[in-house]
Amino acid sequence: MLEYLPYGASTIAPGHDKLFALLYYLSVLIFTLVNVVFLYFVIRYRHKPGRKAYYYHGNNLLEFTWTLLPTILFAGLGLYSDDMWRQMKYASRLPNPDVEIDVVGQAFAWSARYPGADGILGRRHDKFRTANNLFGIDPSDPNGKDDITMTGEFNLPVNKNVVVHLSAVDVLHSFFLPNFRVKQDAVPGSWISVWFNGTRAGKFELACAELCGSGHYNMRAVLNMQSEADFNKWMDEKNKAKLATLEAEKTEPQPAQVVAATVPAKSAEQSPATH
Repeated sequence: MLEYLPYGASTIAPGHDKLFALLYYLSVLIFTLVNVVFLYFVIRYRHKPGRKAYYYHGNNLLEFTWTLLPTILFAGLGLYSDDMWRQMKYASRLPNPDVEIDVVGQAFAWSARYPGADGILGRRHDKFRTANNLFGIDPSDPNGKDDITMTGEFNLPVNKNVVVHLSAVDVLHSFFLPNFRVKQDAVPGSWISVWFNGTRAGKFELACAELCGSGHYNMRAVLNMQSEADFNKWMDEKNKAKLATLEAEKTEPQPAQVVAATVPAKSAEQSPATH
């Protein structure tokens, strides 16, 4: 069954799969042993004419043993997997990012924000979030003016540490990259960081792994993993297009402000005569 897992495409995938395989084979072993013992007792102590049941208090040593062994097993698995959990989930283990982006989940789509030509993500706050500003970019922050936003398809470089800051607009979503062994809930009102380092170029699915509504099945995006050169070329094109848009907005004539004329009140002498 392990062959049905999607192939690993990140630096953490081999260790993750090794742990998964260990748990899988231990489960198979314990399942087999329990059922073998169960079948033995079913056959060995099946009903026979003339056989009477007898009272058996139990064996303290046996009970202590089957309590101690699972405790040791689970404690050992916990210690073995702890470092991987820390590496994947602890903020203190986040590496220095080569690429840093924001990702927001919204029923039923994923949107991403990249730093623009200045290389800095602008400030964000939920109070600025609108239908046209999903990330809550602070309009007064110049660093956010050139940021690039995309929906449905993203690009990232291989062999680089990518840090993703996650949030959601409406309900719980779950950022799930099966090939990268990455899964992290996106929570409305919070920003949670997750990281990965992709090792293979190609197109990968970004899915939502949290039941988020009637369109949950359709909440997916395409992640294009590229070489560093191709990614830099793509970013240059996006930055040029964004800067051209900003320049065009500067030269567009602003709508003239219409000032209402003040009409003096008519006096009684100026009022029209009544016929």
